[in-house]
Amino acid sequence: MLTRFAPSPTGYLHVGNIRTALVCWMYTRNQNGKFLLRFDDTDLQRSDVKYINDIIEDLKWIGIDWDASFKQSERFERYNEVFLQLIKEGHIYACYETREELDIKRKLQLKQGLLPVYDRSALLLTEQEKISYEQEGRRPHFRFKLDRNEVVKWNDEVKGEINIATSSISDPLVKREDGIYTYMLPSVIDDVDFNVTHVVRGEDHVTNTAVQLQMIKALKAKIPTFAHLSLLHFDDSKISKRTGMLDIKSIKEDEIEPMALVSYLVKLGTSNPIEACACMQSLIDSFDIKKFSSTCTQFSLSQAYKLNCKVLQQMPFEIIQERLNQIGVDSSVFWYFIKNNIERFSEVAKWWKICKSDIEPVILDIAYKNCAQCIAPR
Repeated sequence: MLTRFAPSPTGYLHVGNIRTALVCWMYTRNQNGKFLLRFDDTDLQRSDVKYINDIIEDLKWIGIDWDASFKQSERFERYNEVFLQLIKEGHIYACYETREELDIKRKLQLKQGLLPVYDRSALLLTEQEKISYEQEGRRPHFRFKLDRNEVVKWNDEVKGEINIATSSISDPLVKREDGIYTYMLPSVIDDVDFNVTHVVRGEDHVTNTAVQLQMIKALKAKIPTFAHLSLLHFDDSKISKRTGMLDIKSIKEDEIEPMALVSYLVKLGTSNPIEACACMQSLIDSFDIKKFSSTCTQFSLSQAYKLNCKVLQQMPFEIIQERLNQIGVDSSVFWYFIKNNIERFSEVAKWWKICKSDIEPVILDIAYKNCAQCIAPR
């Protein structure tokens, strides 16, 4: 078994990304497989090495490791090779419409009650017309030609049997006018070249899967197994790194323990009860992807906070000793004494100060203090 997690380094990871990564990683480790980390950075203008470093840091923080990693930007030569091969075989074709022209076509189709599917007019262009367009300064973009007579079918690990008629899908853009590859083709080439056996991702990729299955077929490669997780929803909107909503960086700053978030995300949307767990291996051993529901899943940050307290309460001194030493706490007795009274790890230092330091009290009501002092038992 070989799986992959493929973030694009154009922003911070959010809880939806981390959930996908965790499910994919736990599924892999449960099956004693290999886990690949791939950075989808073909758009060099939008990708940033800062986000690559942040993604690596976030994955390590949550407890995810990987057996190999690479960047798509290191494989342009391979993508170009396959791209030219598919053009030669008639699977990819050049188009010259501007964005404005495509938008007009789309609006006319919708006005006529038709699906906004690309009409393939570029296939009717003569060589002279193509030359004329290029002399005007137009640069071609390229589409993958779908087999529109096929209903693409696969048995999804989460959603069950899926059937998608490609007649309802536009031929996907695979390379833009500026020469940048879109997500579609490089992802397929990588999965084929690295022998990825299982693809775990969000259900917003279901249509992409239908398209990519035809691409895999064109490459005469083996079909992987797919699992599409239901999307997480928060305040009636899909969680997105582009909105800055619930990114992992913010969750870390709010002192949610990694295992609290892990405990929540790997059980969220399953038939299993959500319970705090301080041991990653026990979650791996009991993992079953078949238990994930195909219905929408609501994410509650308050639930993660509740689990945070319980994870801290379960944590043995041996696990947390290094963190305690970093703040000057070296007593296991002290840890077991205060761990049931904290919600976040930072509160340990406050309790240490209370127990170990001379504290000058702030008296707000002197008369009340004097009265209490008189009647208190000696």
